[in-house]
Amino acid sequence: MNRVRSAISNRCVRQSGRDAGIYRLSVPTGGGKTLCSLRFALHNALEQHRKRIIYVIPYLSITSQTAAVIRRMLDLSKDDLTLLEHYSTVQNEDADDGPSSSRRKLAAERWDSPIIVTTMVQFLESVMSANGTKLRKFHNMADSVVIFDEIQSLPTNCIHLFNEIVDFLAYVMNSTVVLCTATQPKLEATARQNLLLAPNPDLVSVSDSEREVFHRVDIKACSKPVSIDDFAGAVLEKARENGNCLAIVNLKSEARKIYKWLLQNGASEEFEVIHLSTSMCGRHRCNKIARMCEYLRPKSSRPVICVSTQLIEAGIDISFACVVRAMAGLSSIIQAAGRCNRNGEFVEPKSVYVYEIQNEQGLAALPEIKIGRDITFGMIQNNPAIDLQSQDALDRYYSQYFKELSAKAANWLDYPFHGELQGRSAYEMLKNDNSDRQEYEQRNGKAYPWVLNYYFRSVGENFHVIPNAAQSIVVPYVDESTGGGAQELLDELSNSRNITDSIRILRKLQDYSVALFDRDFKTLDEQGAIPTVDAEFGIRLLNPGYYDDGFGVKPNAEQGFLAL
Repeated sequence: MNRVRSAISNRCVRQSGRDAGIYRLSVPTGGGKTLCSLRFALHNALEQHRKRIIYVIPYLSITSQTAAVIRRMLDLSKDDLTLLEHYSTVQNEDADDGPSSSRRKLAAERWDSPIIVTTMVQFLESVMSANGTKLRKFHNMADSVVIFDEIQSLPTNCIHLFNEIVDFLAYVMNSTVVLCTATQPKLEATARQNLLLAPNPDLVSVSDSEREVFHRVDIKACSKPVSIDDFAGAVLEKARENGNCLAIVNLKSEARKIYKWLLQNGASEEFEVIHLSTSMCGRHRCNKIARMCEYLRPKSSRPVICVSTQLIEAGIDISFACVVRAMAGLSSIIQAAGRCNRNGEFVEPKSVYVYEIQNEQGLAALPEIKIGRDITFGMIQNNPAIDLQSQDALDRYYSQYFKELSAKAANWLDYPFHGELQGRSAYEMLKNDNSDRQEYEQRNGKAYPWVLNYYFRSVGENFHVIPNAAQSIVVPYVDESTGGGAQELLDELSNSRNITDSIRILRKLQDYSVALFDRDFKTLDEQGAIPTVDAEFGIRLLNPGYYDDGFGVKPNAEQGFLAL
């Protein structure tokens, strides 16, 4: 397996002389994609005189891991400013007025470090914003190598906007763009066909014999829906059979119920039972994942069961002997399978079990997950012998997936608006469309007075990757590995004497922040649970009684896209 990883990586480096353009890096799960893309980026930056490397990652659970890998490979300390980790914003960047606005603007990240590791939410909301503070990042994306990792997790309602953005990055801003994943969606084949891939866009090809080396699991799908209790029972049964088990579900409410069921049914007497959620701060999740890795070592005396949402299914370098997955989109199932027998620890393929959970009511608000789940379930029912890991199955899945999303709403991939802008989309409002000019001239009887008729401010104010997400808050988690925590950093911040120190501390506070939905933010605010503890940067700190070691922030709300 390592020999094949090395061969793929070497082939990738040989492509590093490529000009600015949009490329694809498709490598099987466990194929060494992170190091492969890093080698390409470093060599391309050297040969094509790029100014920086930007990693854009969908899940917070992967960002810390990726940054740690890069630091280790380049021998960078945690505090070395060569690499900037920008995941979330603990201060209120949107406040443009007030006595402290100038220091807030100075403290806002500008992405001027040589290497940036950030999230898709930060990327999209920066380039789509009408706010000058956020847009300061945009010019630093020019003449860069921009790696989009796990691109299959791109929110589908942003696809056409994303395609235009990366076209601009590549062909106007002279950047090298790489779309990485083991389950590559054909973004160029959607309705607008507006992704301009470079000629011969695939950086590497992987032969059938090489792919066979990464065949470490068999996917076994159950054709009958099961209750949440039966699903939890299956997790415990498979853990006993295999020695450990990873359970992945679609909803946070399901993960909580399964975790509680396992504890109530004595699983903690046999296993270390761990729950992962986006309601936990990044440092909390990282510590739980590190603890799991210790339990999964061959000589560990403590077997483990992990219950998680999809935050763990893509990019996390962890390997279980068994995975139980709730029915989901095919790309999610394949990614989940990448957490099983990841490094070929078992000679014979291990099993990934897929069950449809009955009455997943929460999916009504998450159409992307629901449509993907229904398509996969239909593929299995219509062809029980289908090889779900084949490229043919994946191509068929994506073709139907984009078709059904477009059928749900004709402008779904254009980012349709709701509320006052109901019926319009971000893509349409950013097009050079003469109909608005003509309407103005007919209504007012005079020529349209402006050169441009793009709705930059309206789109910027109404564009949110995660709908109804409020600002991030800091949580009172104490790092179990160091004994330090958020309160210590807040005390440092209040005593900081210059903006450089403040920026350093704000960066560290990212690890102790959680983004809340409007509903949860309002509920906690009304209870006085999130007082402002730093007026200068607008930082809110959650009261200790509202943070739980097993679940994170209380109360919770379902969340579709899992990164801020």
